Amino acid sequence: MGSRVADKTAIVTGAAQGIGRSIAERLGEEGANVVVADVDESSARETVVEFEESGITASVVQCDVSSMEAARRAVDHAVDEFGSLDVLVNNAGISRGGRFDDLSPDEWQQVIDVNLTGVYNCSVQAASVMADEGGAIVNVASIAGLNISYQGPANYTASKWGVIGLTKHMAWDLSEYGIRVNALCPGGTLTSLIENQTTPEEREATRRKIPLDRWAQPEDQADATLYLASDEASYVTGTTLVVDGGMSLGVRHDV
Repeated sequence: MGSRVADKTAIVTGAAQGIGRSIAERLGEEGANVVVADVDESSARETVVEFEESGITASVVQCDVSSMEAARRAVDHAVDEFGSLDVLVNNAGISRGGRFDDLSPDEWQQVIDVNLTGVYNCSVQAASVMADEGGAIVNVASIAGLNISYQGPANYTASKWGVIGLTKHMAWDLSEYGIRVNALCPGGTLTSLIENQTTPEEREATRRKIPLDRWAQPEDQADATLYLASDEASYVTGTTLVVDGGMSLGVRHDV
């Protein structure tokens, strides 16, 4: 247990599993009170139980980030439970659909609603609370927001480009309140979901494209988020932190 965000309260959306869970755990290990916000309330409760068993102070709130009302409830829950809100990590995201010319209007809208509008919804509600004392917002985008998603559909790529643009404008508008806003751009990260959806051969093919010669682990993304959320990044806002092992450089290994 550390103290880099001691006594701060953090909401992490999509925190029941994967990268979001690792981020929430890392913040909790460094002293934050963590609100695990997820559309899957049952899984979120299981996560909180495991956190509490390891000494992390945590609470759960069911949250569909595409709903402004749900975002408001999540922020109210954090304040009611812990007395403040200092950090928001907008991690919740989905991917739906295939090629651009096969995307249905419903698939397009669902991904935009969660991945982009969800960031707006949660951030608007959080900023209204943070405006008095300042705070930190970390928006989880993707290296797809810097180029395209080769495995994902066009709506996912568009949403992540939108998250980066929104991050920069939020940083500009919210700076007068002492609210810092940054984006995290993960590269290929070996979550349990990715392991279940890919073959060893597919994972090896991806590894060969990464200059640092390995997939990212969820903990790599959690460590970067912790930095952006902590006072160590007190002079950092409006930036995009790429955590991809150099994959976006376009370098390929021949080993």
